[in-house]
Amino acid sequence: MKRRSFVLVAGIGISVIAIPTWYYIYGKTELETSLTSPELLSYICDDKTINDIGSLYRKEFSDENSEQKLLELLFNHGSTTPYPNNELLNKQIIDDYHTENTIMIDGWVLSRTEARQCALFSLSQNN
Repeated sequence: MKRRSFVLVAGIGISVIAIPTWYYIYGKTELETSLTSPELLSYICDDKTINDIGSLYRKEFSDENSEQKLLELLFNHGSTTPYPNNELLNKQIIDDYHTENTIMIDGWVLSRTEARQCALFSLSQNN
């Protein structure tokens, strides 16, 4: 193998390992922030209440007790948008109320989308 090829392959290999590692340790994207923070609910609840609601939701719906499953459910809401933004999430919440896709947790009547966001928030706080 020529030196030039070796340096190129080694550089790519280091990048393949370093970039995901850096992201895992330091990265928190705007997407993750919007998903884990229920915007409308955060106006009337503090972080502790949102965390408690999320923990109770995850206990009640143990099949949705992983970040991967919750993200999958939030992403897969019949949208053509590749990822949910605040506007889309707010629309999902309104749709949930219109279709009576609600749940009562600790005295709060929440849309499924809000409850899933609270669950994601509680998972992010536990890490």
